[in-house]
Amino acid sequence: MRIAPQRLQPPQSSVILDLTFKSTGVRSSSMAIPQAFGQRIRALRLAKILTQRELADQVGRRLKDEDRRGFDVTYLSKIENGRVLPPSVAAILQLAAVLEINSDELLALAGKVPPDVGEALKKSPGARAFYRSAANLGLSEKDWYGLLDRLKTQG
Repeated sequence: MRIAPQRLQPPQSSVILDLTFKSTGVRSSSMAIPQAFGQRIRALRLAKILTQRELADQVGRRLKDEDRRGFDVTYLSKIENGRVLPPSVAAILQLAAVLEINSDELLALAGKVPPDVGEALKKSPGARAFYRSAANLGLSEKDWYGLLDRLKTQG
């Protein structure tokens, strides 16, 4: 018998961490972790009617197949509750695959660049120059899509 997970109240918009770094002894209590990533993971997991353990196990298996580190239910809980920063790009890609959504959304929420975009920018000075030039113009979202449409019609 399978019991559907309960809907939880969304956490606050950010959590302040109180950290002491062992290497320097410096204490930092102003590191705010954005909640949007964890909230989105929780919402997607609940929509798929997966428990935290089920999602963590599936992601963990996929990561191990790629010879990556594990991924457990405790870590997923901390992600969903905003107690840790978003995981690695590899883990986010596997979360997106299991949750059956476009990885670009989760990567953006985590403040990370999709691997293919990063590779293109690494390899091509022209791509970097193009992006910087366009970014420096202060384009609106509508402008970005207009530029994309023009590129598609020329190709």
